[in-house]
Amino acid sequence: MSETQVKHRFTLHFHITTLFTVLILFSSSLVGWYSYNQLSRSIINSGKLIFNEANEKLEKKVLTESLYTRTMLKILASSELTESSKLKQKQSTTAQLKEMLDGSESIKALFIAYSNDDFFLFRKIDSGEYVQIFNAPAQSRYMLTQLNNGKAEHYFYDQNLVLTLKVKDPSYQLETKSRPWYIEAQKSSQITTTDAYVFYSSQELGITMAKYNPNHGAVIGADYTVSDLSDLLKEFQSSPNSQQIIFNKSGQVIAYQNKKSLLSRSGKLDRLKLISEMEHPVLQYVFEHYKNQHNSIQFIYNGRQWLGKVSRLRGNDDFYLAQLVPVDELLADAYQLRFETTLITLLIILLTLPIAWYFSKILTSPIRSLTKELKFIKNFDFSRPIKTRTLIKEINELVTVTSDMKETISNFQDLSASLVGKQSFQQLLEKITHETISLSHAKGAVILLADKSNKLNAAFTNLSELTDTQNNQLNTQLKTVDFTEQELTVLSLKQNKDVSSTPLPEEFYPYLRKFFSNVDSLTWQLLPLTNRSGKCLGMLAVINDHQELNAQGKQSFIQAIASFSALAVEAQLLLAEQKSLLQSFIHLIAGAIDSQSAYTGGHCARVPELTKMLTQAACRQEDGQFKDFSLNDEQWEELHIAAWLHDCGKIVTPEYIVDKATKLETIYDRIHEVRMRFELLKQQANSSYWKGLAEGQNKSQLDKHRAVLLATLDEEFEFVAECNIGGELMSNDKIQRLNKIAQRTWTRTLDNKLGISRQEKLRHEQVQKHLPIEEPLLSDRSEHLIKREHAELTAPGNPWGFNMNTPQYRFNRGELYNLSIQRGTLTDEDRFVINGHMVHTIVMLSQLPFPKHLENVPLIAGGHHEKIDGTGYPRAVPAQELPVTARMMVIADIFEALTASDRPYKERKTLSQSIKIMSFMVKDKHIDEQIFKLFLSSGTYLQYAQQYLLEEQIDEVDLSVYLDE
Repeated sequence: MSETQVKHRFTLHFHITTLFTVLILFSSSLVGWYSYNQLSRSIINSGKLIFNEANEKLEKKVLTESLYTRTMLKILASSELTESSKLKQKQSTTAQLKEMLDGSESIKALFIAYSNDDFFLFRKIDSGEYVQIFNAPAQSRYMLTQLNNGKAEHYFYDQNLVLTLKVKDPSYQLETKSRPWYIEAQKSSQITTTDAYVFYSSQELGITMAKYNPNHGAVIGADYTVSDLSDLLKEFQSSPNSQQIIFNKSGQVIAYQNKKSLLSRSGKLDRLKLISEMEHPVLQYVFEHYKNQHNSIQFIYNGRQWLGKVSRLRGNDDFYLAQLVPVDELLADAYQLRFETTLITLLIILLTLPIAWYFSKILTSPIRSLTKELKFIKNFDFSRPIKTRTLIKEINELVTVTSDMKETISNFQDLSASLVGKQSFQQLLEKITHETISLSHAKGAVILLADKSNKLNAAFTNLSELTDTQNNQLNTQLKTVDFTEQELTVLSLKQNKDVSSTPLPEEFYPYLRKFFSNVDSLTWQLLPLTNRSGKCLGMLAVINDHQELNAQGKQSFIQAIASFSALAVEAQLLLAEQKSLLQSFIHLIAGAIDSQSAYTGGHCARVPELTKMLTQAACRQEDGQFKDFSLNDEQWEELHIAAWLHDCGKIVTPEYIVDKATKLETIYDRIHEVRMRFELLKQQANSSYWKGLAEGQNKSQLDKHRAVLLATLDEEFEFVAECNIGGELMSNDKIQRLNKIAQRTWTRTLDNKLGISRQEKLRHEQVQKHLPIEEPLLSDRSEHLIKREHAELTAPGNPWGFNMNTPQYRFNRGELYNLSIQRGTLTDEDRFVINGHMVHTIVMLSQLPFPKHLENVPLIAGGHHEKIDGTGYPRAVPAQELPVTARMMVIADIFEALTASDRPYKERKTLSQSIKIMSFMVKDKHIDEQIFKLFLSSGTYLQYAQQYLLEEQIDEVDLSVYLDE
């Protein structure tokens, strides 16, 4: 655990105090939460009951008023008013009509529309509008309007139906038959109800109910106002932001808790407002989402939770009542209770916290003392005894166990440190047996390991009474005794079951009697060495002179030693197997490269050996430049792998380029094509000769001409063939002669695009030439130029630092171009491909996940073609940027190439010839001078020669010529 994590932890007495505080806080919170939850639920349920109560009260009012109005209409429909048009008869019914209007505050007017367009109206006058228009007395309370034959008269009455004014109104016009209530009433035999609208005369919001009398063709109606519903809604407003509203299915507001919100900007009720025009947008939200959900609703709008109910009012199915209240306002009392409960809880905690802190500190004091002593164990200081004492039984037992644990950890620390350290396999086995003897107080220990045939035999023997030499001698003898895995496993299980060891096997007796007189009393206890997969790697045999096993604690510890030892043994075995696999794979690649071409022979196998010889010579130097030079085991492994894989890039180099023995050779030697052209020219010479004879030309002249031509062609082909070999320097004179010979022509009568691959056809000229055609004897044509299909790894800015000149074309197979090569058989393009094996070597090795100690393998393997002066390839780096081992491999690679006798394209060099050539390379700053002198002075060149060179190659070398310079 990191120190940062420890710093963020707290003491035990802090945890105890915190736990006590948390319990109080939890209990108080639980009680507070329960009280708050119950109160909230009760308040919400009460709110729902209030919604239901308001809904019932409104429904009752609407239903009562509706039933009363319907009753009045039915009475009027059966009265004589529907058939009489005499004024006096109508006036006689004013008392009855007054009683009907006074029976309901909502009915404002009763009227009858006759089929002859006469109209009779009796209404209340609640405002002074009519009094002002007709100058009626102020005590007027009712108005009777009679429209007869297009003439209208108004009669005003006071509260006692005393006539106060009679007025004729010639401007009064009313087309009853076009009114909606008239049209709807005629269509139905029942009482009809119009949609809510604003009454023109009184500017009140209401509806008209009408009934048609088919016997007299009259329509009886009543104007019913709903303005008082807003007053009733205001009574149900339970909080400042609660909302009560009645609307119809079209979203028009019928009533609202605040009447003023229904008025226009002029302060009049001149139209029905839409619910979207109300100042509270939550009303529009409810209308859009919940108008058809006729029950309690809960929702969140603009981050605020609302409780409400939407219901349809009985008595008028077109009216909907919506009641809304914010939950936070509804639960204000519950919030106050929660706040008070929190304050009480905090007060209790503040009062009890000091007490809990004091007692917890007393309780944890011994643990703090033990913790200080455990810190010494944490720092692997096992020299201090544990002195903590306490009356608490559990803590006292913890002290005892901790003391025993300290001893066990100390012993196991010593064992683990000895097993995991860097060591050879034999050193590891020696450590295991030594620690086993030391910790178990045994007389000795033997490690038996399984071989590939699952036979177990002694791998290491360690008896405390014997010397190292005697133990080695005894182990050699015991190793001849084989055991089966099953045999020893069964014996080990039996020992554990019987809790006793068993006598040593009789096969050991002859060897042990040479060193011990009491062999019969010796016993062994077998402990399986099992790996992670459960496979038995072998046995750890603990040898004693008694049959009783160790105490249970020691026995478990010895078993732990065996388990830990098995892991260490497995790790060493796996490491050895992996290294063996890697070496085999490396040798496989190197062998494949050497067998790919007869020109390389055993190059990949010999260079590592010579590099190793030269490096060992440097390590042996006690003075001079290399006196401080040495390699550890990991560096030797790094050099070994780099040397074996130094030419692994050749695996991708085309074989026909590596093996290019003549200038015209590709997959095959194109000199055969050239020879056939000469043969064709010679055949044409013979044809011309016979044709001349047939035409009667001079035979002697024809003979002479033919002989000269044939001789010339033979000589020219012999010259071309010699140029193809590439054995001598091509001078400019030879190149000029070659170009002259190339000017000869031969006749081609066949299409040269037939029967070739698609890619080759694309390289040919697209212009179609008519056959037959004269072709030059030797030429460089466009189809000989093969372009690069993608950027090379050596392109500028490459991540490997390659610095090589890249030719324009991938291949140039021009006949004159190849035959004109001045030295050797390779063109610049061929040389680039061959040199590219170093590029591929570095790239391939760079992509392998080498461990840290092998990270320089690509650098060492990829540097054996670099030069001291920085003109080498592929990176053109100077010597100081290359490891010494890489510069040693340069010497080894060159010397092996010069002396190799298995390369058919060149003659093998003798020792003196090879060393002389390398001395010139030293002068030219191509190879390291000091390493070259070490190569000679240490005798490494001769050591290698005696092992790999033929006898006739080993000649006398005067080293003084090279070492004294």
